[in-house]
Formats: sequence, structure tokens, C-alpha cells
Amino acid sequence: MSATPPRFGDLVAADDPARERLLGAHELLIAAGPQPELPPELAHAPAPPGGMVVPFARRRFTAIGAVAIAATVLFGIGYVVGGRDAPRAPGQTITMKGSNGAEATIDVLARDNAGNWPMTFSVSGLPVLPKGSTYTLWLTRDGRLAEQCGAFVVANGKTEVPLNAPYPLKKFDGWVVVKTGTTRPLLTESA
Repeated sequence: MSATPPRFGDLVAADDPARERLLGAHELLIAAGPQPELPPELAHAPAPPGGMVVPFARRRFTAIGAVAIAATVLFGIGYVVGGRDAPRAPGQTITMKGSNGAEATIDVLARDNAGNWPMTFSVSGLPVLPKGSTYTLWLTRDGRLAEQCGAFVVANGKTEVPLNAPYPLKKFDGWVVVKTGTTRPLLTESA
């Protein structure tokens, strides 16, 4: 069955700006001729392939067991990995007393690879100083100020600051706190 192709003039208006380009495409389609007929075997879509669905038995307790094992393993990994950031226990704790009920503790941690002795200094009872003034923690030798371990300021109540002693501690015989720029001890190591 042969159909007559439509006339180009019936499809595109004479004043259409794309007329020349469309005329070329129209002529190529006419030269190509009609499309071939669809083979009869493709007239209908083939049936989907058949298969057998195998139901799995519900294993609720197996799933619960697997979840419990996974949770235990993850907890263990978290405990091992997370424990690395836990605060270190002090190797030595020094207590200090001062006048007017001031007191302090120095928790000296284990020496690091560089030879520093990190510490946490906790103090209460020292008066709050004017802005710009500080206290200093010193190591003493023969009762005299020998090396500084850091300066700090206090607030009302308890103040806790990290300090450091980059010295071999065995070379010293005590600890004192003074107002920076003075030598009069405000806190001394308790015996």
C-alpha cells in the first residue's frame, strides 16, 4: 500500500524563516521512502521469563543475634579507640597551702617524649588580681625560686589551668606560688 507523500507547501507556510532548511529535510525523507513493516513476531511483546520464587524462612533470632554481635564489636572498637583520648592519671599529686585558706593541688602527669612534665594546677582561695597582674608557679631549690612552670590568673572559686615543667624535677626540692614580679610565697608545698 503506497501512500502519496504530503506536499511541502501544505506543511510549511511560505513566509516561515526555516522554510529552506525544512525543505531539505522533507526531500530527504521522501527519497528514503516509507519505513519497513514491523515483522509479525514483534507485533506483541514477549512474555516475561518465568521463575520460581523461593521464600526464605524468617530467622528473627538469627537477625537479632547478628545485630547483637555487631553492636558488641562496635562497642569494643569504640572503647579501644576512644580510650586514647581519656585524661591521663597523674603520676604525682602535690598539695599546697597558703595564708587565708588558699589551697592548691598540682597533678603532675607522666613525662612526654620531649621531656616535658605536663600538669594540671587547681587553686582556690587566692584573691582575684587587677587586670594585667598574674600569679606564677615556681619550682624551688634550697628554698629559693629556681624555675617557672607558668603564669595564671584566678577567678572567684576554683580555677584549674594546664601548666608545664620542662625540667628534670629531681633537681628541685619544692613548689611555690607568688604574685608575678615578687618573691613572697603565697602558696607553698604541704609536707
